[in-house]
Amino acid sequence: MASFRSWLVTAGSLLLGTAATAQRADPPPTLRDFSEQRIRHQKTLGYALGGYALANIAVGAIAAGQTQGETKAFHQMNVYWNLVNLGIAGAAAFSQRKQSGEGETLAQAVRQHENMKQVLLVNVGLDVAYIMGGLYLRQRGLTNELNGLANKAARQQGYGTSIMVQGGFLFAFDLVNYLIFKRRGDRQEEQLIQATSSGVGLILPIR
Repeated sequence: MASFRSWLVTAGSLLLGTAATAQRADPPPTLRDFSEQRIRHQKTLGYALGGYALANIAVGAIAAGQTQGETKAFHQMNVYWNLVNLGIAGAAAFSQRKQSGEGETLAQAVRQHENMKQVLLVNVGLDVAYIMGGLYLRQRGLTNELNGLANKAARQQGYGTSIMVQGGFLFAFDLVNYLIFKRRGDRQEEQLIQATSSGVGLILPIR
């Protein structure tokens, strides 16, 4: 009789587990909020980068036509650089236009969150490389200036300064957003994982 009762409880637990899994097909509100918050943040990143790029393109295009030498080269590079930024922001906005947190599993949401943090960290490293590249270009310009190559020197120094400025902005932009993702998202991620690990149990005493 004890064996039969144990078998009955085991079978009942399996049926309850199957039913609970079916009921969890739709993500709970906390998981949906976690996913949608990430998506909103990603869209905000794209809009902010796009707005910054448009402003730089407009100012740079006007200023490049009214200046000469190193200053002209600086504004020209601002335009070139931010045409790329605008393309990246536009591509991101296009890919995210129909993105939704509805239906994401916890594993998918966690993976997307961690991927976003990794992308931002990689970008931070690239931003440092941009700054160093701009500094190197400025140094080359100074060398050419000493060698009497004034036009080439002015172009290199203007381009170098622009790349340093743009790299510095992107460094701050990516680092701040990484910290926001980490501070806010990691806490929510941990709470969701702990809740899932703990689960909802049903205890039936067997006597």
